[in-house]
Amino acid sequence: MRNVAFSFEYAEQYKKQSEILFRAENHRSKEEGYFPNGYSLLCDFYEGELDGEERLAGHFSLFAPDHKLLLSYDCLDCDHPLSEMIQHRDGNLYYVFRRDRFGFSIFNLNTLNEHRYYSDEAFETQTDFIWCGAEYQPERNTLFVVGHMPNAPYEVYEFDFSDPMTCIAYVPDDAIILTAPSLDFAEEMEDFRDEYISWGEENIIGSALLHSFDDIAEWFPFVESLRSRKTAPSYYMPTTAFVAFRMSDGIPVGMIEVKHELNDYMSKHGGHISYSVRPSERRRGYGKRILAMALPYSKLLGHSKVLVVCHTDNEPSRRTILADGGVYEQTYFSELDNIYNENYWIRTTQDVSAEPGKAGNVS
Repeated sequence: MRNVAFSFEYAEQYKKQSEILFRAENHRSKEEGYFPNGYSLLCDFYEGELDGEERLAGHFSLFAPDHKLLLSYDCLDCDHPLSEMIQHRDGNLYYVFRRDRFGFSIFNLNTLNEHRYYSDEAFETQTDFIWCGAEYQPERNTLFVVGHMPNAPYEVYEFDFSDPMTCIAYVPDDAIILTAPSLDFAEEMEDFRDEYISWGEENIIGSALLHSFDDIAEWFPFVESLRSRKTAPSYYMPTTAFVAFRMSDGIPVGMIEVKHELNDYMSKHGGHISYSVRPSERRRGYGKRILAMALPYSKLLGHSKVLVVCHTDNEPSRRTILADGGVYEQTYFSELDNIYNENYWIRTTQDVSAEPGKAGNVS
C-alpha cells in the first residue's frame, strides 16, 4: 500500500474537511490530559456535520514538562483517538497519535520531526479504522498497531520501527497482516487447507478446526461463534482466530488462535496461543512474526503474559517461542496425545515480569 499522507489530493481533502469542522460555532469543549512522563495534551473539541454524518474533531497541542509547545495538529475524527508515548531503544522519545481517519503519525520529541502514514486504499474507499493501541517491542524493534473496521473483528499491522521517519512510508513485500477469516477469501482458505492435506498433515494447528470442514462455507460461521462464551461450543474455549495474509499477493501464510481464557485442560495441553505456517511458506520466519503479532491482541484481552505449548520433538516451534521471549516453565507427559509437551510463558507487555504464573483459569 502506498503512503498518500503527503500527496496533493489528500492534502486538499484534509484542508476542505478541516475548514468545515473547525468553525467557531462548532466548538464544544476544552480538555487537558497528562502523560506519566510529564508531557501534557490540550484539546479543543469541535462537532459538525461532514458528508452527511456528525463528526467529532479536535485541535490538539502537545506540551513538554516545562510547558513549551512542541506540536499542534488537527484530528478529523476524535471518536477513536490514538495517543501513546514510546521510549525507543535508540534513546529517542516518540509520540504516536492519530490525525487522519485511517492512518497514524509518529513525532520524534527529540528532533521534532513528524512522520505520517495514510494508506492509499483507505483514501480511495474512505474507510475508517478504529484504533485500539500501538505496541512497541524493543527486542524486535517493531511497532504493532491494533484496531478494526467498524463492526468488524480486530486486525494487527506490523511495521519496522528501526527508523520510523522513513521505514513506514510503504508496505514491504513481505509485510503481513492478521485479520479474521471472512467469506471474501473462501477460495484462498480452501487452498490453504488443501495444501496441508496434500503434505500429509491432517491437523492444522491454530486453525479453529479448519481441517474438519469439507464445506469451507460452514467453517466461517463456526469461527465467528468461537469469539463469545455464549456461542462457542462447550468443547472450545472462547477464541479469536486470525489468518496471516502476505499483503503483497494476498496469500494466507499461516493461522493463529488466541484463547480469551483457559480452563484446567487448556492450561496443560493447549495454552493461550496456537499457530501454524502453511508447508510451502515455512523456514521464512513467518512463525516468529505471527506469534509476535498476536501478543498485542492478547494484551487487549487482559493477559500480561500468555502460555504457549509445544511438543518436545518440535524444535522449530521451540525456537520460535524462545525467539519471541518465551520463558520455560515445565515439561510434562500428555496422556491424551501420548507425547511430552513443554510449557513456555511469553509476556505481552514490557513492564511485567515473564516469570511463570497462573494461567487465569476458569472452571
